[in-house]
Amino acid sequence: MKQHLERTHQSDQEWIVQCEEHFSRNLESIANEICAKKNNHMLRLAGPTCSGKTTASNMLSQRFAALGRRLHIVSIDDFYLDNEVLRANSLKKGTGKIDYDSAETIDWEELRSFTKEIMNCDKSECPIFDFKQGKRIGYRSMESGPEDVFLFEGIQVLYPEANEIFESCAEEVVGIYIAPQSSIAVGNEIIEPNELRLLRRLVRDVNFRNTPPERTFALWDGVRSNEDAHIFPYVDVCTYRIDSTMPYELGILKPYLKRFLTMVSKQSPYFAHAQYILAMLEPVAEISDQLILPGSLYKEFI
Repeated sequence: MKQHLERTHQSDQEWIVQCEEHFSRNLESIANEICAKKNNHMLRLAGPTCSGKTTASNMLSQRFAALGRRLHIVSIDDFYLDNEVLRANSLKKGTGKIDYDSAETIDWEELRSFTKEIMNCDKSECPIFDFKQGKRIGYRSMESGPEDVFLFEGIQVLYPEANEIFESCAEEVVGIYIAPQSSIAVGNEIIEPNELRLLRRLVRDVNFRNTPPERTFALWDGVRSNEDAHIFPYVDVCTYRIDSTMPYELGILKPYLKRFLTMVSKQSPYFAHAQYILAMLEPVAEISDQLILPGSLYKEFI
């Protein structure tokens, strides 16, 4: 699919504003439709890695508030099992590595208990998972009223385990799916949505997770396999789709990728892929990240 927004003669700033407004209008339309139905109390926002789930959640929350309804955001990440448990389980399987995308990393019974609480009472306790410590560090109280809505956000909300829990706790769980869905043409090259997410992740992992590009490349095949098995087959249960491709984004990513991909050594099995990305981005005009608006999806990556 080719990009749906074509640039004309705007400045970089005008181009970014146009793209952001287009994205915001799509989210607002979805929020308006959901809020119009008073019986919607549970939502799920799904999407693969680096799709923009966090930003979309926050924007939906703001729109719900403007429409007079409170949206509680619940991250499935807070239901991870402690790293000690995950490490022990991985050793039993002979891998020794924690795969955070696996369904086995989630405390499904805790999630089941929490969802029952929010549907049956006005106060509930949501766990808090600290990634730096690798464990659950406590709980936060959530008080809700009859008009309130709970939004479950994460890559795991479409997993069969989550689907069974949600369907057992509510008559209707509205699904929203977000991901880059439009490709971007660069010269004779077409950057497909999955490759676009890899570029985002390469930048995000260095900026926010202290993870070098070689590690991101090494994990990517496993990430994609998990998505193909546990996310993409279940997308049709979602009522709404959000395309998070930002037509301007290659110009923002390029300066970061030029710096970060030099970290990949010539001896690395990922050197050729790194060089391919750099060559592919050669015709792209760089755009200053200072032009990115507050609250933009791109704040997740840069």
